[in-house]
Amino acid sequence: MTPTNRELLESQQALQDLAQTDLRGIHALKLKEVLEDVQGRLEHLHDLDVDSEEEWEEVLAEDLELDHDPLPKQAFEGAEVSAATLIALDWLIE
Repeated sequence: MTPTNRELLESQQALQDLAQTDLRGIHALKLKEVLEDVQGRLEHLHDLDVDSEEEWEEVLAEDLELDHDPLPKQAFEGAEVSAATLIALDWLIE
């Protein structure tokens, strides 16, 4: 998966919401792995010291290489997830 830093930052709340959602076995394990990886990347973004809005926009536009497969749409069958959460996590769902 290759979300941008902007997508990652904009999906923080959706990731928290999804973390509280009951998913089945393997999908929950995959989500756990993604969340562990993403947490470190989010902390790094929050700790960055940028000098200008232009520099920040460049950081936000950068792609991240996440060594994870997207979650299949079937992972959300039967789960109570809002459309807003799914939209925010478009980068995570195939």
